[in-house]
Amino acid sequence: MTSENKDKVGRKLQYQLQKNFSGHWYWDRINQCLITDSPQQEAKFNDFITLLWQSKDDIFKNSLQSIIPNDKITPSHQGIADFVAHSLLGDINPNIREILKKFIQNKGKYTITYECEKYGYVVNNHPSVSISLKSRLGYKETLKDYLSKIENKNEILGLHVTDITKPDFQSAMTITSIIGRLGENNNRQRLLSYSISDRMRRIITEANDQELIVETNNLYHYVVNALKIRIYNQDYERLKISEKLQITSDKRIKFLIPIIELIKKTNLVGNAYASSRHQHLFLTQDKLNYSPKLLFANNHQDNKNVFNSVKKFGVYKPSQNQKIRIGILNTVPNLNLDDLRSNIRKNLGKEGLGYELNLAGEENIHSLSRFNLESAIERLKERKPNIILAIIKGKIEGKNNERTLYEEFKHLTLKNDIPSQVIRPETINNEYALKNILLGILAKTGTIPYILAHPLKYADFVIGLDVSRQKKRALSGTINSAAMARIYFNNGELLRYSIRDAMLEGEIIPSHILQDMFPVKEFSNKTIVIHRDGRLPLQEKESLLAWGKDINATFYFVEIIKNGNPRLYAREDSKTKNAPKGSIFKLSETEALLVSSDFSANMGTPRPLKIRTHPPFPLESALHSVLSLTLLHYGSERPPRLPVTTYYADKISTLASRGLRPHATDGSVPFWL
Repeated sequence: MTSENKDKVGRKLQYQLQKNFSGHWYWDRINQCLITDSPQQEAKFNDFITLLWQSKDDIFKNSLQSIIPNDKITPSHQGIADFVAHSLLGDINPNIREILKKFIQNKGKYTITYECEKYGYVVNNHPSVSISLKSRLGYKETLKDYLSKIENKNEILGLHVTDITKPDFQSAMTITSIIGRLGENNNRQRLLSYSISDRMRRIITEANDQELIVETNNLYHYVVNALKIRIYNQDYERLKISEKLQITSDKRIKFLIPIIELIKKTNLVGNAYASSRHQHLFLTQDKLNYSPKLLFANNHQDNKNVFNSVKKFGVYKPSQNQKIRIGILNTVPNLNLDDLRSNIRKNLGKEGLGYELNLAGEENIHSLSRFNLESAIERLKERKPNIILAIIKGKIEGKNNERTLYEEFKHLTLKNDIPSQVIRPETINNEYALKNILLGILAKTGTIPYILAHPLKYADFVIGLDVSRQKKRALSGTINSAAMARIYFNNGELLRYSIRDAMLEGEIIPSHILQDMFPVKEFSNKTIVIHRDGRLPLQEKESLLAWGKDINATFYFVEIIKNGNPRLYAREDSKTKNAPKGSIFKLSETEALLVSSDFSANMGTPRPLKIRTHPPFPLESALHSVLSLTLLHYGSERPPRLPVTTYYADKISTLASRGLRPHATDGSVPFWL
């Protein structure tokens, strides 16, 4: 049995043990054992196993032979930390929710609520627990209420929802399809046959036959009465919400203090890590020899206000002929674009950066249909634009549209190999947004605005690897996937992107695709740092190491984990402030939390990245590579939290899995900006 299968059995067994016995149970995935504070006699386990073998879940019948108590097995430090964070401290979750209810903000049709996140960590070989605060928008109406107000029921597809019977389960699910009505095809009996809670059983029993059943995550079936809407940023438009959820550091700590005091009363958790007590665990960017300076034309260096520096010094490398033909597609015909045209000419034209600008036509769409959109793009295409600027607002007409207007536009321009830039009408006269638009126009039409002033000394290339995937429901275990590499020189200049289609299991990129992405001619005798968005599969690592041996190349590996990480804080004059960019909390010789973004106090508290390196690549170099490449996103004046190698990885994956990707498998235009 593979370790993945053991983990699956272990997690399911943990759930069943928790349901049937007292105390707490947790599966330690590292040492492959169960941890409990309520040990049972082996005879009780034997009776329990017999019941599991008789259950509908064949995994126990096929994989579980016995449960043997063994007090000589030592759980891993990570297992102990997770046991405390997720099991033992779970007892006080109701008390934590009561504390956080005091801070709920009523905003009309929604509320701003707060949740406490607890995760297990190993810090300097000690089991530890992180305590963090997360803000969410709570939609007051239920999913059923929302359904009653929309004509096209398919509009719920893509919404995020949570199971109302599981308040402690914070992860949201995505509605992926509508199955039918509860009274059809024995659906009620089928749902009641599952192993469900008493509350869920009552909901299904009392619901009327006309209630819809939806599928979430291409897997789970729910009656809509059992679901409530969880609001994410991408849901704002359809739910007509405009809200920013930033919480300043001082307010965040104010909310957390009563929770921390409650947790400390359990005697399970001690004092927080602090540089005053654990100086060796806290580092700054100075320890990395990191420089935020960028290189512009004529060797000019600067590290502030990149667009102003571009105007002052010139771009690092202009496009080949310094000519830009711009097509405009306007879906808001009553919007005056005079100021936009004027600002583009003033900043990029002869009086600005010196580009020769030409208007390659302008199309106004009054009725937003797929036919009108595609026809307008075809007419603009005939004028041979270098880029199409689209002012986009609204939805495509029709009831069966799987894509948004933005997605349809991107699909059509990418299919025709036309660079594009989407502009929201509300940002037309926003100076900050204008600078981002102008940088995007430059980057997508062959200009390299700037690079790192100090190239990475330990690498020839830095490459972001990611996999986009879409489950194929008809073929169990198989997914339609695309592997993507974004390849940068050690000075941050984009060499190209590379996309390859594959039928994959899980998220592992096969050897033959990796070899195709890293051809001998370019990568032999080179040192290559791989940035992986999330976990690096062992098989993928081994394939690259083997290929590196064949072509005499050295591969180093860095995992960039962006979710679930606790925040770091600075204390100054008895006040809590944001930890500055480059602040580092060292977990081990191979892992650290890195504050990679620089927020002003009123913008909220930055969430660090978890950086994991694979020996022999030093942790300091891994941190340096990530921090340096946050400076090179040409779509924004403000450096993002993620390095350019993995920035937008989730968005690119989502778009690619929906068919929104360039026609060319290799190219040098950063279409994701």
